[in-house]
Amino acid sequence: MDELPSERSLYFHTLIFNKSAGVNSIWGYMPSPKTLLGYFQHSFLQEAFYKWIHGKEGLVTKVPSLPVEAIVREGEKLKKINKDIAKKMRYDYEKLNSLWDAPVSKLNLEVKKFIRDFNVRWSGDSNQFIYIKIFKDAKELGDFVVSSSLITSTEKELEKKIGVSLEEWKYICENAAKDKTKGEKFRKILLKKLTEVF
Repeated sequence: MDELPSERSLYFHTLIFNKSAGVNSIWGYMPSPKTLLGYFQHSFLQEAFYKWIHGKEGLVTKVPSLPVEAIVREGEKLKKINKDIAKKMRYDYEKLNSLWDAPVSKLNLEVKKFIRDFNVRWSGDSNQFIYIKIFKDAKELGDFVVSSSLITSTEKELEKKIGVSLEEWKYICENAAKDKTKGEKFRKILLKKLTEVF
């Protein structure tokens, strides 16, 4: 998210939950389908799987810079995951790897299919789960932030977390890709304010 959002940006939310280690919630956007694919394959899976394997012991504050295969092998070696879990982890990594060859015109659809299947595989239970959601635009992401937050918080609590009124948040999201000032504000809220909103 080094750049401001544009009309072509792809928006996402990832959530890694472990009862012992807590919640890691990331809201963001990427400039293209390939960068989103790269993020999911080489950053998100690495962190999610490492926390799945080691999070049962408590809070994981640092994820080593290791490839997914090394993380899975270590989990197996330490007997922290069984063969089934290791197989699912490898499958997800390889599935994302195979999408690099997909034509850009079909990449969005293929990533959506992957996410649907991924969420079923990693729905876990009340102790741990992993989740990915993508949005068609900043407005859809903004609406989801509000609707999901109001399940457990009041409007005032949400406004305090994001630092703007809900009306202003809606306006920011609607104009994030068109107006540089709104895009900067949107980016800052995603990076600094939404970590506790899920």
